[in-house]
Amino acid sequence: MTVAVKKSARDDVEHREVLIIGAGPAGSVAAQRLAEEGVDVLAIERREIVGNPAQCGECIPNWGEVIAAFDNVEQDPWLRSSFDFPDRVRLSRLDWMRVFSPSMKCWGFELDAFSAHRPQFDGMLAERAIAEGAEIRVGTALRKVQKQPKLGRELYLTTNGTYTADYVIDASGSLAQVARLRRGKATEFRPTDQIPTIYAQVAGDLPDTFDVFLGAVAPGGYAWIIPKGDTANVGLGVAAGKLGEVMLKQYLGEFCKKMNFEVLSWGGGWIPMGGPVKRMVDGNVLAVGDAAGLVMPSNGGGISQAMISAKFAADTILSHRKEGVDLDSYEKLVRRSMGKALRISLRSKRLGNAFLGGDLRTEAMMRILGPIGGLKRAMECKRPLWLI
Repeated sequence: MTVAVKKSARDDVEHREVLIIGAGPAGSVAAQRLAEEGVDVLAIERREIVGNPAQCGECIPNWGEVIAAFDNVEQDPWLRSSFDFPDRVRLSRLDWMRVFSPSMKCWGFELDAFSAHRPQFDGMLAERAIAEGAEIRVGTALRKVQKQPKLGRELYLTTNGTYTADYVIDASGSLAQVARLRRGKATEFRPTDQIPTIYAQVAGDLPDTFDVFLGAVAPGGYAWIIPKGDTANVGLGVAAGKLGEVMLKQYLGEFCKKMNFEVLSWGGGWIPMGGPVKRMVDGNVLAVGDAAGLVMPSNGGGISQAMISAKFAADTILSHRKEGVDLDSYEKLVRRSMGKALRISLRSKRLGNAFLGGDLRTEAMMRILGPIGGLKRAMECKRPLWLI
């Protein structure tokens, strides 16, 4: 679905109060929150259609899953309403997850989520922002950030105009375009451990559960099946360096063939699996979602964190405008809410890397952890080895 947007052909510098780079879930949520408070906000999106192509799997958590994972959000009425999604974007209920070992032995547990078609889901969030007065310009990619110290400003040069802003929100995804262009290789501002992923939209005899597969099917990573009604999002992510782009597609193609799926289309992207960046605030720039490394390293989930961090960033900007609250308070909000879950998830991923090497060892460890709930706890970002 395409949302109503505007493009600018102006060559002069355009100043906005808040400039958001990226109109995915994080960018649109931040834009909505700011716009409803009367802030002049522009979100630019490099893609021609918001949400298309998708960059990952298409599992969306319900509010119950969110408040079970993160602190200090349950009593936030704005966030709660933000997670009240219309039925039109809900394709299939995901009430159960199964995790398969290399021998195809599986362990299952409850899930509180649904699958969505990302162009529809992301488009819905963009529509909410536009309805509140935000502006979204598609087909506009950030190309350069040029410092002008004598004028005390930075120019954001894009394929569709040049901008300055009082505040900038980096919602550009895992590659963190703003941090990359402003800080180069400075690691404290950019997400680490980028994992390449590839997915396919498929048809066939599909499960009605969210299925995850570990072992040789995805070396150093995992494969997934997310049912979406008549189709499913099937993909895999592997540790960087394990497989090249061609091999990724080959591995996924073989997996789809084994499952008797018909591939309808291909897609892919990157997921930052190294945990939060060291610094989420850099001057007047606030990084949110994947650009801040706010992805669960043990399962790759990031939509909840993107939306929550976007709301926190918008609230911090509002407080800074009205009361002079330090922008660094944004990072404190994020770490207070999701820091514990992200740390445990990162620890689980590192344990997995240490113990789940090769099919035989993976099988053995899964058969140890599965019966005592360790796999469930790892996927839920709780301590998987709580007995130890």
